[in-house]
Amino acid sequence: MRSLCAPGWLVAGSLGLLHAAAHAGDVDVLYVDSFESGCGNLVYAEPFALGDGSAWPSPWSVLGNVALDDVQQSRARLIPSPTNYSLARMGAAVNTGNVEVRFTLRFEDLATQGVGFYVRQNGGYLGVTMPHGQGYAVFAEGSFRGLPGVGVWKEIDGVEMQIAHSAPPSPALAANTGYRVRYQVLQANPAQTLSRAKLWPAADAEPAAWQVSVLDNSAVLQNISGGIGIDSWSNIQSPGMITAHTLVDDVELVSLCAP
Repeated sequence: MRSLCAPGWLVAGSLGLLHAAAHAGDVDVLYVDSFESGCGNLVYAEPFALGDGSAWPSPWSVLGNVALDDVQQSRARLIPSPTNYSLARMGAAVNTGNVEVRFTLRFEDLATQGVGFYVRQNGGYLGVTMPHGQGYAVFAEGSFRGLPGVGVWKEIDGVEMQIAHSAPPSPALAANTGYRVRYQVLQANPAQTLSRAKLWPAADAEPAAWQVSVLDNSAVLQNISGGIGIDSWSNIQSPGMITAHTLVDDVELVSLCAP
């Protein structure tokens, strides 16, 4: 149970064990219930264990502005086409509502890049597609804004907006280094969704504390489910100048219990 739940909201299995864990301070229990069979289930996993040069596996597809998408060394690579908003997006029809996301990422050019992971995503891309893009996301970024670290975001009617951001990481982020992300999205009540995230070097133990946590009350994002998406951002806008990849692997999604 703890491998799925800790630290987090997942509440499943033995009621007695959960009460004991909560008393010990090991989990953040928002809701306890002995019959929620859907809680804590692994709903999707993708290690990208494919040959070099392979396409991203099904059900992933291009949602917008992708210059390159392939698999190298069991990592999904992505490069955006340079525009005035250089963002590439891949999407997959994996249903998410109350969910925990875990994945590993790498930046090849820390000064220009960011990596996003969307849930409750509607299959759209910014204001380009119909419908326009929508969902909640975690976004890990390098130094291009002077805000290295991890934040939680939302997209409404094709416009991406930061909701909250972490303090700068210590030690500082580095290029060509694996980082793990844990991201949780939970319908805390009918009017608000709680999002929280953490980012740490993949070679280190996971930190206990969440680095960013926030409630959001955007009406169009409440009490819904949707697919998932992976974004690759570059602050480079000049044609032909984006050569660095962002890389993602070891993706896992686990269902959360709603209070």
